[in-house]
Amino acid sequence: MRRPDSLTRYWANVAQSRWMSPHAFQYYCALSGILSSALFLFGFVAADFVSPIKPYWSAEEVAHHYRAHTNRIRIGASLITLSGLFYMPFCAAVSSQMRRVPNLHYVVQQLQLSAAAAGLWTFILPGIILATTSYRPERNPDITLALNDFFWICTLMPWETFMVQNFCFSYAIIIDQREKPLFPKELAVYNLIVPFFWSGSTGIHFSKYGAGAYNGAIAFWVLGITFCFQLAIDAVFLMRAIHSEPEGGEQIVDLFPNRIPGDPEAAARGSRAPGYLDQTSSNGASTAKDE
Repeated sequence: MRRPDSLTRYWANVAQSRWMSPHAFQYYCALSGILSSALFLFGFVAADFVSPIKPYWSAEEVAHHYRAHTNRIRIGASLITLSGLFYMPFCAAVSSQMRRVPNLHYVVQQLQLSAAAAGLWTFILPGIILATTSYRPERNPDITLALNDFFWICTLMPWETFMVQNFCFSYAIIIDQREKPLFPKELAVYNLIVPFFWSGSTGIHFSKYGAGAYNGAIAFWVLGITFCFQLAIDAVFLMRAIHSEPEGGEQIVDLFPNRIPGDPEAAARGSRAPGYLDQTSSNGASTAKDE
């Protein structure tokens, strides 16, 4: 069946609109970082978890909170889970811009993206646990208490994948020694320092009182504020990097660097090392050169 010409022209116009351009798609992905941060924060606000439930509450007190705020907690669970939807596009955009850095080995970009895929569950799993906890608020209070503890520990304790992402991103920024780098070096320093503010949640299962408990200043407030703020900051600089990308894209070179820029011996050898991928040809093709 032949498609009507008017419909063909319509879809052709849609495909060629500026809202469907590669730049626009990357902007959407970058903005997803801010949306992910906002939804994650609003999820806790909606569930009346700002400030959090007290870890030292009895089972009856915890169960009463869930019964008194059932619908709010269910809305919060949905928002927290939804925040994960926007996290992955943001991380994919970061990974894409990292590939524009000369001499960045592909393993750095792949490690960043792999850590992002693992970190996605830090958004989705807590939302599912919270939804399960609020699904039957009339259940045995001891079960509600256990599920509540499970939610808070799963939310705050697994910060390590985000540290991996930050370190990979910072590494890419630092080795970009061009006259006009994609990202400022200050952003690398920021992304290196911030994960250490999250490490205080590592021991939340040791205490029910004080700054180290899951409602404390270190484990909840410092971690939550710095994490959400960092997503927003990185998203802003990510949009600036996307803006600098040519419409036709850039040729990705030196995916497997085996030389240091400025090394005269390496320059003399060129890219003729065994197994090296030569991506500097005019047609952009990659050819393996073995000696």
